[in-house]
Amino acid sequence: MKFSLDQASFMREIALLQGVIEKKSTFPILHHVLLTATEEGRVTMVATDLEVGFRSEVAATVTTPGKAAVPARRLYEVLRRLPSGTLSIRLEGSAFHIECDRIKYKLTTQEPDQFPAVRTREGSPQAVVASDLLAEMIKMILFAITTDDPRYTLGGAQWEFSDDLLLMVATDGHRLSISSRPAQQVGKDFPVVLVPRTALRELQRLAADHEGDVYLWANSGSLIALVGHREITTTLQENHRFPDYRRVIPQNNDKVFEIGTQAMRDAVDRASVLRDEETKLVRLELGANLLRVMAVNDKFGSAQEEVNLNYAGSEIEIGFNAQYLLDFLNNVGTEQIRVLLGEPMGQGLFEPVRPAEDRRHDRYVVMPMAL
Repeated sequence: MKFSLDQASFMREIALLQGVIEKKSTFPILHHVLLTATEEGRVTMVATDLEVGFRSEVAATVTTPGKAAVPARRLYEVLRRLPSGTLSIRLEGSAFHIECDRIKYKLTTQEPDQFPAVRTREGSPQAVVASDLLAEMIKMILFAITTDDPRYTLGGAQWEFSDDLLLMVATDGHRLSISSRPAQQVGKDFPVVLVPRTALRELQRLAADHEGDVYLWANSGSLIALVGHREITTTLQENHRFPDYRRVIPQNNDKVFEIGTQAMRDAVDRASVLRDEETKLVRLELGANLLRVMAVNDKFGSAQEEVNLNYAGSEIEIGFNAQYLLDFLNNVGTEQIRVLLGEPMGQGLFEPVRPAEDRRHDRYVVMPMAL
């Protein structure tokens, strides 16, 4: 194998695949990226941790086609230290040579035949969604996915179509985040799927960096997303045990007010400095035209802040996990939010405030805490 290509273009693709490189696997091949130089003047690259796969390509001048499995992390560290310009690359035996001006590197490779197969897409896509909307949706639900709950089905987000909207739902058992955006189903119906957290994180990174549409395939236990010339493939989780999220959304919360996102965020953040370290509790006291945010720590003291707002309903005192509120407030992306409260031990509902004609919808449900 022998080819030359632009250092910046190559480094960019190798940097993007680092998120799916298996760092703790006992299978050495999973620490590698599979590079394939083709006669058509492309170098394709594939990485996988067996759950999530990444595929991309970059233009190159290919003298001799071939394949090589190269240590992904070492390759990235080499590329980012090289000056911009054209790289000359060749494979001699098991040695992967990289040359740029008077700089030379040689990396040891693995047998490319040992690299696991990554599923490829077949036929036409089943759905299309704008990349900016997809990235926005994932941002709004990613923080609500558990990272340590032993229940396997909570380690991802459920995707489903409703008419011409793509709906994503995530929960960790204590909070629930729902996001929907306009999207188009193409061909046969897109199934209800449960996409793992790692795949969502990588897909968000690619979608946020792309201008255009994302094309989706879902079948045979896999989801494939084509984002420009890059592709994410993931094994889907079993979603038959995903909770019935519709039953969790409160329908009769009658204590409703709107508040500036930044004002709410700052108040919760300042109060949380003196929250109880174990419970992370902050208390909200809602009264006439006033929201009081408080926290008490038996060891260090207390904090209190008052925020003016337009509210004339009945009073309520309710407690929430401060971090759960901050996760929503840090990601909502609107200047105002709407808060809907019911009973002191009832779920709180939080929504971004957008114009009525805006078809982007988000809802965030948080379980209360005993005061």
